[in-house]
Amino acid sequence: MPESAENVLAVVVEEAMNVREELGGAVAEAVGGTRSGLSALAAGGACGLLATLMAHAALQERLARTWSPEAAAAALALTYATSATALVTYGKARLRRAREASREALDVSRDAVARTADELAHG
Repeated sequence: MPESAENVLAVVVEEAMNVREELGGAVAEAVGGTRSGLSALAAGGACGLLATLMAHAALQERLARTWSPEAAAAALALTYATSATALVTYGKARLRRAREASREALDVSRDAVARTADELAHG
């Protein structure tokens, strides 16, 4: 193999290894962030359902001893809505961070391809 071809091959291999290292962290962050965000959304839904099914009747009955049944139901509904909002907000934030990490990984890939193409074009 001619020396120039070996040099090109060495540059390509070196850039591929650099990209692999750079992408490793970005991809891991993107996957972890997506997993955390989806888990938080699922946990929020499960918590909301379990709270409604398991505790609603008992809490409403207890509150109705002090307040009217309508006021007790309204207080519980407000509590559930607040909890659901907090969990959804957290999940959306995690998904947003994961999307940003994915974009960063894509930018790193583009930069590496551009550098490699530039090095190959200009020797």
